[in-house]
Amino acid sequence: MVASIETSVKQWADEQIRQLGWQIIASENETADKVIDESLKNSPSKSGGAGGGRPDYTIIVSDGDKTIPVLIEYKGSKGKLEKIDKQGLIILRGDDGNFDYKLAIPQYAVNGASYYAMNVVKDTSYQEAIAVGVNGSKDSSGVIQYEIHAYVLNKRDPELPIDLGTYPDFDFLKNIDQQKTRLFNKIADVQTDPKELEQRAIRDDAKIEAVLQELNQKIHDEQQIIPSQRINIVAGSLMAAVGVKDKTGDWKVSRLNPSDLTGSMEEGNTDGEKIVTKIRNFLKVRSLPEKKQRQILNVLRSNFVDNNLNQKAANETQTAIKTIYQEIYDKLIPIYDVTGINDFTGKLFNVMNAWVDVPDGGANDVVLTPRYITNFMAQLTQVNQDSYVWDWALGSGGFLISSMNLMIQDAQLQHTNDLTKQHEKIEHIKTKQLLGVELLPNVYMLAVLNMILMGDGSSNIVNDNSLTHYTGKYAYNEEPFPADVFLLNPPYSAEGNGMIFVDKAFQKQSKGFGAVIVQDSAGSGRAVDINKRILKHNRLKASIKMPSDLFKASVQTSIYLFEVGKPHNGDDNVYFIDLREDGYTRTNRKKAKLNLFNSNDSKGHYQEVIDIILDKAKKTNYFTENDNYYKGTIDPNSGKDWNYNKKIDTTPTEDDFRKTVSDYLSWEVSQILKGENQDF
Repeated sequence: MVASIETSVKQWADEQIRQLGWQIIASENETADKVIDESLKNSPSKSGGAGGGRPDYTIIVSDGDKTIPVLIEYKGSKGKLEKIDKQGLIILRGDDGNFDYKLAIPQYAVNGASYYAMNVVKDTSYQEAIAVGVNGSKDSSGVIQYEIHAYVLNKRDPELPIDLGTYPDFDFLKNIDQQKTRLFNKIADVQTDPKELEQRAIRDDAKIEAVLQELNQKIHDEQQIIPSQRINIVAGSLMAAVGVKDKTGDWKVSRLNPSDLTGSMEEGNTDGEKIVTKIRNFLKVRSLPEKKQRQILNVLRSNFVDNNLNQKAANETQTAIKTIYQEIYDKLIPIYDVTGINDFTGKLFNVMNAWVDVPDGGANDVVLTPRYITNFMAQLTQVNQDSYVWDWALGSGGFLISSMNLMIQDAQLQHTNDLTKQHEKIEHIKTKQLLGVELLPNVYMLAVLNMILMGDGSSNIVNDNSLTHYTGKYAYNEEPFPADVFLLNPPYSAEGNGMIFVDKAFQKQSKGFGAVIVQDSAGSGRAVDINKRILKHNRLKASIKMPSDLFKASVQTSIYLFEVGKPHNGDDNVYFIDLREDGYTRTNRKKAKLNLFNSNDSKGHYQEVIDIILDKAKKTNYFTENDNYYKGTIDPNSGKDWNYNKKIDTTPTEDDFRKTVSDYLSWEVSQILKGENQDF
């Protein structure tokens, strides 16, 4: 084993750091800021022990407007600069969701510095901190090769080290005006880099999926709980565990700590009843309609109270429901605190979709839509703060959640200078501008719980048959829902592969846009009569062929985008786009923690399709007209010519002629040579 040269690295770095020109420069045994010292003292050390730890060096840098601590860690062995995951992100937590005190944090320079920086931005008033890892190792000739990598961490995402660059020395930190300006500009720029934000989303998806898979398996193995009950227990536990804060950050409903669950068998004071009481308060503060509150509490009470999970035998120290709640509180709440409610619940329910126990699921053809597809389709339909969005085959509510996020973002942008109006508009969006219909009870409850945790758009989620009973009205009054955006992934076993849902919904929607992702045989002959009816009053704007492995069932799907209320004429152009290569690589390994990889700028692929269809300036060039997309027409009286079908021009060109002659001459020469060889 090669000995560490950390002492040499320290000498090399110390000499430069002392010459940087900053007023506050502190070694491991010195104090840069008492607040930082206190934060690190109250946090576990890099190895997870008590008493905290201190970085090798701390510098306080400032440009006059902003002050940022820089925390520096040294290592002196080959390969010990940083430990990253498959997405290229600095590892702070292991696959189990706990901090990696055994390997990543104590043994790698960047990871250790990032751990210190994370604690500082979490526990102090500093909004940002810089983590710098320094490593050195000898090459084959015995010369030391030094490497420096810097990252910035912020209070919004304290566990996300964002790449600030690699450097040959410490000149990038010098207290010189030009250098300071460059450094602080870069600190601001990298935190809004779309690539970094996309990586963060992928990392959080993987983390939540890993924790939930472990939790799902544990609940199944230890408690033998059926999938639908697991969903209710996880969602209900989260309501009790996240609590509700007011606008000033004070608790309106405090979190239920696992230590409050004492295992009492006294009526009204059992563990399950304590959880349900907290859920009741959670729902009440969220101002859900009373009928909706009663419905949810009745369902959840049967999971938390009226079963053997709320009991304990004489030889047991705690109830099963406390064991489960403790696991959820310890494993999911730390991720929630870092990620934030909107991102967290979206990722959470993407994973929990797989737990839905659908009776006769194959026949019902229940396929739940990935979040990046619901986001994509919501953008195609130009959702904004004034949209009224409905989904007639709701599933877990993914389309409504994507739409709600876009609507809220737009409201925040439009009312940046009037917070009162902004809050009023967001409340109106959640309670009045979203509506979903779902027939299957288990899937319906998943959607309700999903939307409640999101904050809350569950008021108008209807448990009904949208084809036979639903009349197009709000859930709790008789007013028609004024829909102008329709989003759908229908059950493909329904009439016309599910296009009957589109037909029925458009009869009750007079304007706006609609998008459906459907088995593309619906556009090539399986829904002829329905399609012709649709085109009499609605224009097909785009047909997008999607990857064949988008869903686990491996069906070929297309997205059809419509402009509602405008008849389709024979000379109307339709965008036909081939999105089968979308920048993602998919695997289907059952035990894999992640089966979706952003291998080639997936976000750029989807954004470019949006830009093409909505006639906006393209920022990338993954799609070329008449190569992987084209504009064409369809016959409104056909109903089976809706799919992308690359046209091949068979007219011979001069180049074709020359190639044919060249190929023939090459063949002739080869034959002559063969003949000569035979003569020998």
